[in-house]
Amino acid sequence: MKKKISVIIGGTRGIGKEIFSSLKKRGDTVFNISRNNSNAKNDISADLNEVSDLKLIKNKFKNLKIDNLIFSHRYRGSDENDEIRVMVQSTNNLIKLFLNHFKKNSAIVILSSIGTRTVADQNEIYHLTRAALESLTKYYACKLGSFGIRVNCIQPGKILKKENIKYFKTKYKKNRKIIENITPLKKMGTSKDIANVVDFLTSEKSTFVTGVIVPVDGGLRLVSQEYIAKLSD
Repeated sequence: MKKKISVIIGGTRGIGKEIFSSLKKRGDTVFNISRNNSNAKNDISADLNEVSDLKLIKNKFKNLKIDNLIFSHRYRGSDENDEIRVMVQSTNNLIKLFLNHFKKNSAIVILSSIGTRTVADQNEIYHLTRAALESLTKYYACKLGSFGIRVNCIQPGKILKKENIKYFKTKYKKNRKIIENITPLKKMGTSKDIANVVDFLTSEKSTFVTGVIVPVDGGLRLVSQEYIAKLSD
């Protein structure tokens, strides 16, 4: 079996880093594109807001065909226009940039987060951009299907990762217990849970799956207000 070539946007920390490690362990040749500088062979430092950096990426993959493109980046600034550019416009631009570089039966996976829910500690632009990513998923699933390209989206629930696990074990231990109690599977998800779904969506086991928004939240989206109230008694 030939090695797959996978490109991940935002693979240096959090869920993205876990996905990077998982795909590499699977045997893929993995390229990581992120703002963080790195001396690793297949790491590309790029600002997705910069046209010059997008040209750099295009030149890097000029003679290369890829199997998978995974978006796990997150804007961490405070400028609303920049968040729209990084999360939505750059995702769209990169998909178009890579269009002529996909092999047959390739896959695009986009990480969103909210689905039909709202996130109390995030503003309206956060919600707008995540909803836009899910719409892009559906659009490109139809647009690219005839080229043999599958496009799917993952909606992680509240996830334990290296960057926050200490807080959920100490300062936010009470919050963790509440989340676990109202989640049907009675636990919080981990970065590995998300990486496992990416593994499936970028494998031969999902060659007839496209345009799907996959919630990975332990069933929390199914819980009613009455159910939560009952647990609180």
